[in-house]
Amino acid sequence: MKKLVYALVLSLPLGGLNALELDKESSVMNFVTVKNDTVAELMSFTSLTGSIDEKSGKAVLNIDLSSVASGIDIRNERMREHLFEIDKFARAVYSTELDMKALNELAIGEQKSVALKGELELHGKSAEVKFDVTVTKRKDGAFHAVTNSPAFVSANSFELAPGIAKLRSLAGLASIDLVVPVTFSVVFK
Repeated sequence: MKKLVYALVLSLPLGGLNALELDKESSVMNFVTVKNDTVAELMSFTSLTGSIDEKSGKAVLNIDLSSVASGIDIRNERMREHLFEIDKFARAVYSTELDMKALNELAIGEQKSVALKGELELHGKSAEVKFDVTVTKRKDGAFHAVTNSPAFVSANSFELAPGIAKLRSLAGLASIDLVVPVTFSVVFK
């Protein structure tokens, strides 16, 4: 049994030993919804996890869909149940690759604009999503990445339109836009 446990430990990816981890307390993802063509509301996901493999540059951001925060409890519950269907799809995952050599060469406080091209997995579907971000190297060696502008995510790409229609019906709204702008501020250390 000891040999099996030892073999399992040795088989773990070494990347985890050389990984930057997402600082949960300093990271947030926001999105804006528009209802009835004129009312915009800021919402967020408050529980994010993730890592960057310092060797390969592979970055993963996990979004806990149950952490959706709209400011209205009943709306949060409805989004979890009817839109995200968290009993089947508990999280979304954004994966991309970074040039870690270029980022590690940044001086403390120096910034670099980075065009991220990655894959968003949401609701059992995946689609390419691009973010333009500014990365700052902090004094503590961490990297702070902030979107320069929102990425626009279409509900149709992830078969979320039926869930939005259900939310619209439950709330008695004329419309809810099917495209949402998404921004984030994340720290990896």
